[in-house]
Amino acid sequence: MSSRLARSRRRRRGAATALTAATAFLTVLPAGPTALEAQLHPDLAEAVRWYTGETGTVDDARARALVERTAATGDVLARMWVARCLSRGRMGCPEDPVRARTIADSVLASVRALADAGEPEAVFLMGTAHDEALGVEEDPVEAARWYRRAAEAGHVLARHNLGNAYRAGRGVAQSDSLAVHWWRQAAEAGDAIAELRMGEMTEQGRGIEADLAAARAWYRRAAARGNARAAEALERLAGAGASRDLRTTPERIPQGPLRPAEARPPCAPPPPPSFSSR
Repeated sequence: MSSRLARSRRRRRGAATALTAATAFLTVLPAGPTALEAQLHPDLAEAVRWYTGETGTVDDARARALVERTAATGDVLARMWVARCLSRGRMGCPEDPVRARTIADSVLASVRALADAGEPEAVFLMGTAHDEALGVEEDPVEAARWYRRAAEAGHVLARHNLGNAYRAGRGVAQSDSLAVHWWRQAAEAGDAIAELRMGEMTEQGRGIEADLAAARAWYRRAAARGNARAAEALERLAGAGASRDLRTTPERIPQGPLRPAEARPPCAPPPPPSFSSR
């Protein structure tokens, strides 16, 4: 009798465990297009941080592996990131615009639903969709609108890309000062290329007062994250006699309001950058 009672209790405990597991699964994957994800997948969030350099260094291979692993689970934002990588050859992916558009077509409605629900990563990816014709017609004005919405929510790459838009006058009225405004926010979050851009703008006095010491500081920060162009800029400035010892010059990045410069520094300007979206 006691043996049958014990077996009955074990069966009830097993059923309760299975029910709990099933409930948890349904909580993670609820029905409905606006509830595909309760939050940004942590592996995708980490991938983006390796891509920008927010982790302390840029590592495209690691970023790509995390994106692909997350996409393999069916995560729609990660799949849109795969499309994004293929669109322009990001993270070391082979450039394949046709495949990028095919993937984007399959997930864009879900990405839009998540964007409408307020997920900043989805909002940013809608900017990419309009910027690069991924699942929609190319529309720089609409891209800038989505980037701004994500940037105002604190999204680092959206701030970077909105800075690109202002610098190039793509979808918005050209403004060096607004490019600096948004690039600086991305740079202060640890985006290596935004740090490079701040070095370039500060060196040239575009949208901000020219200041070689501050430019070197921005270049050092970007170079420390592995940005080769920033390292080249430091060598160029050293060769121009801008500093006797760049390694020991105190880092000085001015705080407070940004002011346009009226004069250019007396050294060769950096090569013209490309302002395609990151």
